[in-house]
Amino acid sequence: MADASTEDLEALEAWQRGDRDAGERLMRRHYTSVLRFFELKATAAADDLTQRTFLACMEGRDRFRGEGSFKGYLFGIARYQLLEHLRRSDRGGRLVRFGEEDGGPVVTRLSTVVARHQEQQLLLRALVCLPTDMHVALQLYYWEGLPTAEIGQVLGIPKSTVTTRLDRARKQLRQQLTTMVRPGPVRDRLLADLEGWARSVAAPDAP
Repeated sequence: MADASTEDLEALEAWQRGDRDAGERLMRRHYTSVLRFFELKATAAADDLTQRTFLACMEGRDRFRGEGSFKGYLFGIARYQLLEHLRRSDRGGRLVRFGEEDGGPVVTRLSTVVARHQEQQLLLRALVCLPTDMHVALQLYYWEGLPTAEIGQVLGIPKSTVTTRLDRARKQLRQQLTTMVRPGPVRDRLLADLEGWARSVAAPDAP
């Protein structure tokens, strides 16, 4: 049986030859992951940015020549869309992230993450406070299961640098949680199994 990466490349090649059904299958397969990519840092715009990402992928599909994985290529487009959105929003003062609305904090209604436990909610709030590429590196590693080579493809950095970036991001996430969560059992549980909690918040993809 072909693995997911091989199936992606086969579907992309069929799409490049004009098979629209193959393109639609490819988009459906990755829709939840791409939406999840945006839902924390750009909550209010997540649906729009997801559509923009797939539109850019469709328009540029013939430029992908198999260097790296299709998933790395797709998330590279998503990262570009996110950075452009953050720049526009910072200039206009309209950025809405996870846990925020114009009137203040809100309970998450995100469809692609699990935040039933207080530990998960606190982790998500700490995660969005990290610099964007640290946030992206952790999200791709823990939620999407991308190997370091593909994360490097997304971020445009060497594989060896990704390991260092992940280590720094974990350390900064731990520091953020230590600062924002008062001492007690919840913080102790979070810090004792930070990687386990990080993996736990990604909701299963739709079949």
